[in-house]
Amino acid sequence: MSMCQVTFRIVAEQGLRFQSFSGFAVRGVFFEFLKSVNEELALRLHSQKSLAPYSVTPVEALRGNYSSYIYNFFNGPLQAQFRISILEQNLMNVFTQALLSTDSPKIKLIDAHTPVVEIMVSHQSFEKIMEEAKPVRRFEVFFRTPCYFRQSLLRNLSDPVLKAVKPPYRAVPLPDVYLMFRNLTRLWRRFSGMSFEYVDYVNWIGRGGIALAGFPHGIRTIRVYEHPTSNKWVMGFVGRVRFSLPKNTFSEKFSRFTDALMRFAEYSNIGGNRTAGFGVIKYLPKY
Repeated sequence: MSMCQVTFRIVAEQGLRFQSFSGFAVRGVFFEFLKSVNEELALRLHSQKSLAPYSVTPVEALRGNYSSYIYNFFNGPLQAQFRISILEQNLMNVFTQALLSTDSPKIKLIDAHTPVVEIMVSHQSFEKIMEEAKPVRRFEVFFRTPCYFRQSLLRNLSDPVLKAVKPPYRAVPLPDVYLMFRNLTRLWRRFSGMSFEYVDYVNWIGRGGIALAGFPHGIRTIRVYEHPTSNKWVMGFVGRVRFSLPKNTFSEKFSRFTDALMRFAEYSNIGGNRTAGFGVIKYLPKY
């Protein structure tokens, strides 16, 4: 099984201005491509409640050796890029068809048509990620865009009325180790097609297999609104977070799988709203 990442390089002479977080606009670009060749698939994918087989990054302003993600606006001119990652082969085929069928050198970001100067496509297989995984001992994760995790609230499932009600959840804007790796394990299991001791791994996480080792430079939370006139928002954290694998619970097998999951996370993003550019990370392992 494989996945692909498509990078769009754009030029905006007048800068860019978005209604809200630019990741929502990039998700809109993704669906416009899909609708151009398969509107039924686009509608079905947009409305499904299961794990989404894609993720995006916000628009990233490029300035020499430095880059930063755009939240609401950037006064131009500027060169920028954004990425769309696809985790499922069938969707990959449809999106490739959409790319090949367009003859326009521009894309529409909100109300502005922006020239595309380059499109780059890279492929990666789950098998190769697993094969090249190493037994990591400690690592740092740079959460580049707001990240949060969903935690279901416990309910009394013996109550026949509540059984049919989907349990509510709370958004957790913290680098919770268990929620983070349970989320990544579910994504990997769903899209890799590979067998592994998934339940044992998550139980190992719950027993302290991976520990939060601190954030010496601090983390901070950011409130992101979906629309400028609505009160719908989500809170996420950004910053560098350190993790370690304690000696008294260390497992080489699970350590390798952790390394694989974190490399996968650079494609999939982490946590809630990853399809709108939340949870974009940079993985920095130490072996």
